[in-house]
Amino acid sequence: MADKNRNAKTRTGDLSRHDWLVAAVAALAEGGVEAVKVERLAKTLGVSKGSFYWHFKDHAQLLAAILDFWAADFTQQLIDNAAGLPTPKGRLRHLARQALTKTIFGIDSARAEAAMQAWAATDPHVGMRLCAVDAARVGYLEKELLENGLEPGKAQAGAKTLYLALLGLYTARGYNQHLADDQVYMALVDMILE
Repeated sequence: MADKNRNAKTRTGDLSRHDWLVAAVAALAEGGVEAVKVERLAKTLGVSKGSFYWHFKDHAQLLAAILDFWAADFTQQLIDNAAGLPTPKGRLRHLARQALTKTIFGIDSARAEAAMQAWAATDPHVGMRLCAVDAARVGYLEKELLENGLEPGKAQAGAKTLYLALLGLYTARGYNQHLADDQVYMALVDMILE
């Protein structure tokens, strides 16, 4: 028994806040916000619940941290990864390819996006936070389209078209792989960039 506790303690020390957040988003993607339970996450990670409290005060703090993680790692990080490229076309194509990645941190990106939207539809605070993420994503697309030479109205329409098409593609991945065609999405990116 002592060895089992020592191994759990060692494993607990190895886990980071990031590990807990990845597990929480994976649970969210699989079963919605109701699936994000401390005990379930601890079991998934192979640790005691005590490990959780090294990183989070309580369940509410974990849920708030998921929203921050979503904004930072599922949005801003993708934008930052494209920022070093020299042209708006290159940045947008790179961003589109990243957005089409089927998994992020081993999590199905389409399911995670759908779960975030479902959570936002039932919780006004989450809805406001997700609206801010949507605005950041669309704003970045619009900025790059403006820099590529589109007029403001067309840049805004193009940005919304790209974003909404991506969300639709994510939805189709859940039930119609034939419709969820990444090449068609990349062709749309190229059409809007022309």
